[in-house]
Amino acid sequence: MNIVFVLLRGAGGGETSSRPLAPDPGLPVLWDLIDPVREAGDRVEFWLPGTDFQPPAFDSFRFPALDLVIRGIPDGGGPGGSACAGSEAGDIRRHESILRWLEGLCAERRPDLILFPETPAGHELGTRLAARLNCGCFPETGSLLREGKRLFARKKVCGSNIDWDAGIAEYPAVLTVTGKAAAPWLPAWSDVRNTGEGESGLPRIENRPIEPSPLPPWILAYEQSEAFPSKPLETAPLIFAAGRGLGSGAACDRLRRIAGRFGAPLGFSRPAALNGWGELDGIIGQSGLRSGAETCVAVGVSGAAAFMAGIESVSTLIAINPDKNAPIFRYADIGIITGADEFIAALEADLKTEIGNS
Repeated sequence: MNIVFVLLRGAGGGETSSRPLAPDPGLPVLWDLIDPVREAGDRVEFWLPGTDFQPPAFDSFRFPALDLVIRGIPDGGGPGGSACAGSEAGDIRRHESILRWLEGLCAERRPDLILFPETPAGHELGTRLAARLNCGCFPETGSLLREGKRLFARKKVCGSNIDWDAGIAEYPAVLTVTGKAAAPWLPAWSDVRNTGEGESGLPRIENRPIEPSPLPPWILAYEQSEAFPSKPLETAPLIFAAGRGLGSGAACDRLRRIAGRFGAPLGFSRPAALNGWGELDGIIGQSGLRSGAETCVAVGVSGAAAFMAGIESVSTLIAINPDKNAPIFRYADIGIITGADEFIAALEADLKTEIGNS
């Protein structure tokens, strides 16, 4: 099997093109995903569109079965040139150039598995490449399993509560990799040695030009906007969340004032927002905002899987709900079994007392 890792540092993958690619534990290389199912004779290639990958980095770059590294040279110049440099949001012309470069390599090298990081740029390029190759695409793959000669891509669904396995029936196949399989991306350098064909056993390095490509005919015009700034709910260390259990918009307003006293933003479950109690762009969940707060105080939230997906990175979850069997208590670090009105009234009283004593 021929396996390709498409590394996007400097090509809209979240790193700027000015930083050299080196054995960095945070660099995305999908070895942890592949190693358990790799067989003898499998070949591994790295394709680096527009990446500053300098040969000296290979002095400590030892990787099992790595045979070839292909560097994209934009505009016929040095690595990391204008055709591929840019931000995570990407640029439609740059990505079109990269896609055509990848298409050409696929026709020449005929890989079986093509792996991208599950970043915005990796997801876009991976899915678009699969469409152009008319092959299967397996987004958000967390692990690979082998049953006999067949591989299965596993991903988490239903708020990470269920493992869903999809059989890879035909090749090539494109995978975007997320979760623990994407970090760390590199193996322990002292434990592996590559079997490359280059000098001193290092992999062979080839430079391939990335030619600027015109826009595809189906794009008549486009406008690129600056990336939207992060919302406070996504970055604040403390957030409050209002669920349908609050019962009214007035209760949400009271909770918003309390959150403000703590310097915290207030988010909403989808049912609460759809009831008109809060802003739609303040919805927390699978189809809304995702928070990495240190603490989330969820009041009147039942704990549906869609909502929990938005706070799965929260360090400490404090849940308030009158139903002791509410699903949110399965995830909570601290659970308070009481009604929303009673909880809000108690906080208001405590804050009033604090003001009176100050």
